[in-house]
Amino acid sequence: MTKYTINKIFEKAFPTNIWKIEVDSSKPYVAVETRDVETTVASFFVFDFDGNCIMSPCQADGKEWTLDSIQNGYLILKRVGEQTPVQEGIRIIQILNNEVIFSSYEFVLLDVYKDYIHARHRSISSGESIAIDIKNGEYSSSAEHQFEMACNKIQFPVTYQQIPRFLKQEERIGPLWLSKYGNHYLWCYHKPKNDHFELCLATSNLNQILDQQVILQNMDKMIPQPYFQLGNQIFFMSFNKREIVSYLV
Repeated sequence: MTKYTINKIFEKAFPTNIWKIEVDSSKPYVAVETRDVETTVASFFVFDFDGNCIMSPCQADGKEWTLDSIQNGYLILKRVGEQTPVQEGIRIIQILNNEVIFSSYEFVLLDVYKDYIHARHRSISSGESIAIDIKNGEYSSSAEHQFEMACNKIQFPVTYQQIPRFLKQEERIGPLWLSKYGNHYLWCYHKPKNDHFELCLATSNLNQILDQQVILQNMDKMIPQPYFQLGNQIFFMSFNKREIVSYLV
């Protein structure tokens, strides 16, 4: 394997539609929320960057629970109940042993910072708030803490208006996306084929294409945001929103 080639690492299928994807800021973990089409109840999956499942899928005990974030091996869920009879809630799950570290319907999640959740009591609209330690679920006054944002390693491609010489002969349609890793560039675009679309990925240096592959095929529509990137690994969600494919470039 060289840095000049595009190599598929894994392709994961999910039983229902993917609603949300979050990436751990500290560990190579990806969390996925899916929703049952009929009940809209969420299920949560966690896998590593090689596609290995590291937490047995767990199903929420109500459709109000949703994935908020994943940090340092802990899954953070929130229960949405604003302007409804449903109570808000916060739940922290340690991923490796599937253990609930913290669960409460008394607090509303305000934000997630490095190592802490910032929250307030659901009956208080303003005033004193609390900091919940993600690793042990203990909480104290937020005034005792100085919150720091967790590191965000995710990179998204940007649209590029000037078509490079080596891509001008490609039969493209729609926007051209660009991201970078090291001294190499990643180009992503759609191609029409038999009344459908293909999503293509190419790597290049400043002068020429180094490798080129079709990533997704037979799509009825073009994808508005094709992938996200962590270092030299990129993640695509399929057109039907039931698969995640990852490539190393």
